[in-house]
Amino acid sequence: MNKNYFFLSQGLYGQRLIIKINNQGFCYNHDEIVDANKESFSEGGSANRSWSEYGCYSKTNGYPGWAKEHIKKI
Repeated sequence: MNKNYFFLSQGLYGQRLIIKINNQGFCYNHDEIVDANKESFSEGGSANRSWSEYGCYSKTNGYPGWAKEHIKKI
């Protein structure tokens, strides 16, 4: 799946998608990032508000530090 910005969604979870952000030069495995960072989406986590209210998390420039280990340059 191609996007122009970092994006995670409850609706995409389980589809095992690789998301490519060509204009920023990186890609990632959607489910892998969600699984590895559950604390960020839990109560008190940095992504909790958008995840619980809107069912998604996005970042227009780059990616969050907590996802860094799962980002691949393209």
